[in-house]
Amino acid sequence: MPLLAHSARPKRGIPAQEYVEHIRAVEEVARTYAHGAAQFWDGHCADFEEVVAFAGRLHDLGKVDEKNQAVLNSTAREKLPVSHEDAGVKYLLDRKRTEAAALVHSHHAGLPGLVAEFAGKGEYCLRRDPEDEKGWVTRHVDERLPAYAELHHALLEHVPAKGADAGGRWSIAKRWTGLTWRMALSCLVDADHGDTATNYRNEVAIAPPGVRWEERLAALDRHVEGLGGGAAERRARDDVRQRIYDELRRHSDVGKRFYACDSPVGTGKTTAVMAHLLRAARKDELRHVFVVLPYVNIINQSVDTYRKALVLPGEDSLRAVAAHHHQSDYGSVEARQLATLWDCPVTVTTAVQFFETLASNHPARLRKLHELPGSAIFIDEAHAAISSWLWPQTWQWLRELTECWGCHVVLASGSLARFWKQKQIVNPPEELPELVSESVRNVAQGAERQRVRYDREPEAKGPEELAKYVFDRDRPGPRVVVLNTVYSAAILARACRDARRTVLHLSTALTPTDRDKIVKRVEAKLKEKSEDWALIGTSCIEAGLDFDFRSAIREICPTTSMVQIGGRLNRHGVHEDAVVTVVSLQTGAGGFTELRALRTEARILERCFEHDVVNALGPAELCTLAMKKELEDRDLGEKARGLVKAEDKRDFPEVTGLYRVIEEDTVTAIVDEDIAKRLAGHGRVEPLDVLKRSVRIRRADIRRYSLTPIVEDEIYKWTLAYDPDLLGYMAGVFEMEHAQSPGFLGV
Repeated sequence: MPLLAHSARPKRGIPAQEYVEHIRAVEEVARTYAHGAAQFWDGHCADFEEVVAFAGRLHDLGKVDEKNQAVLNSTAREKLPVSHEDAGVKYLLDRKRTEAAALVHSHHAGLPGLVAEFAGKGEYCLRRDPEDEKGWVTRHVDERLPAYAELHHALLEHVPAKGADAGGRWSIAKRWTGLTWRMALSCLVDADHGDTATNYRNEVAIAPPGVRWEERLAALDRHVEGLGGGAAERRARDDVRQRIYDELRRHSDVGKRFYACDSPVGTGKTTAVMAHLLRAARKDELRHVFVVLPYVNIINQSVDTYRKALVLPGEDSLRAVAAHHHQSDYGSVEARQLATLWDCPVTVTTAVQFFETLASNHPARLRKLHELPGSAIFIDEAHAAISSWLWPQTWQWLRELTECWGCHVVLASGSLARFWKQKQIVNPPEELPELVSESVRNVAQGAERQRVRYDREPEAKGPEELAKYVFDRDRPGPRVVVLNTVYSAAILARACRDARRTVLHLSTALTPTDRDKIVKRVEAKLKEKSEDWALIGTSCIEAGLDFDFRSAIREICPTTSMVQIGGRLNRHGVHEDAVVTVVSLQTGAGGFTELRALRTEARILERCFEHDVVNALGPAELCTLAMKKELEDRDLGEKARGLVKAEDKRDFPEVTGLYRVIEEDTVTAIVDEDIAKRLAGHGRVEPLDVLKRSVRIRRADIRRYSLTPIVEDEIYKWTLAYDPDLLGYMAGVFEMEHAQSPGFLGV
């Protein structure tokens, strides 16, 4: 009877997969992925590829155990009784292949704290101590390893032993950077997960289109040539847009791979930066282009622009320009079909996905990382993409990507804070070459300080009071209101609706499909010059959306966020009275909620108002000052230093726990009944359908909102009311709260 790697699924007509078939496939594909990444690496490429290949060859050695084979030969979907990675770890450690052993250990459990593991656990590093509760696995594997090896070697090649490591095993943890460890694990995990998912027919291999950078650049040129025109007041801006596009397209600074691009609101950086990156991709024969945006909801607008401009005749637009909407890195076999990979020519993704992938130790999230080397990366609204305390470590990763992994990075914003010049963030401070020349930048920024003014409202307001304040007759419309939490935004939207005001709501309480519909309604109302209405939402409104409002109200927040909402006002500089008013909210029962994570940053903005610097400084200078003050705060400074220290110690779980672009732990909740039904029945579901028809719910609220599990604690069904036109899933939350209130119960 042949050894098996995966059991059969008779009900789905899927036969068992033989061990030798799976191992050969994983080793070959893992080596291919390693070669693709390592060709851009400044390290020893052959060693990197060999480590990954040996890990692929031994990653499932423990499956040959007779107890595991008994389960694999049955149709019962039971967990394997003997941890199957431990045998490969022991085999490789015995042969002094410590890096490969670490990858095998991590391919399901995730990367551990390697320095502590190698330095502190002696002969049982990467394994359980025999005296521990589950130490029986160690003893069991130690006794049977020769038999495992004999079965394995009858089918597959030996892994040769090598000499003792200079400096001892513990020094190996720091021989590679943390990012290199993640790249290596990514190659193994993608090969393993991909072959497993293909075997179970949860994934179908689809080759992405070719990069064709020269043709895409020509297509972008044609697209830009067709823009412009319109009202007379826009002609000056159109001229500036064209000058910036031309300058970025032809920019060439030999040997440079890391740039800043300060391009004010309305000057076309979406296309201009892309032109620069396509030229760099063509010159350096890069593999991919990534566009990193702060918020989920603005991805679709950018994706639409790039698909119109970059997709070539005959191509599948979904594969040529991919949209990675939000967290979709599922670990279970059944959900791996829904993982979004980074293998398309152009991928538009979120700051959460991009930066938390760099920081992760989890196999499912790291699966796509090996595609990043040799890529051009556009980080839009860079200073607002992540919290200031994350930048010291993030800067080190971006520097490593540009200097060691062949990447080309552009940090861009309409009000780009020069945070790399602040020693609290980058020490020693650095200089980045500017993509926009000083002369063109001065022309573009000439009217920027006069475009928007910022005011502070001293009195805190509750929902009904704020609803009246939004529609004050002295406040010109249309108006946009941004609050810090989904709950607060929905409360205010409901209060405005109850007051018979015309209001739209845009937040992650709505699915991406319904947010797209709201965006189109907003665009239509702005186009028809309607004034007596308001858009209410969360920070997802602040960046990237081509909205042009007359006035704004912003709950007190980080300075960068306040400046970002200023970018949604008076975008063409034709008004003299565009004002962002910063307010505080009354929180508590029946009212708004507070996002405590923003307290420090909000306090610093308050100080900026008190010292009259908000309107005295330009947007970039104000944001730079605020970021500097934030990292001078003791709590944020300690968090930043703790993160850098954890990365230096290769304490991967600690880094993953600390590095959170969004603080809350969330799960996917499917709103669409048909998709939920197909997923529950293990049917084929397109990843994009899941992304478009789901919302993210805090893990802590799973029981409170009665979510129905579909896939192993990763995907759920939303069972409460859902309002696609205004409140989204908050409609069900409000109904639930009303039903639980004393008044409703007659108490």
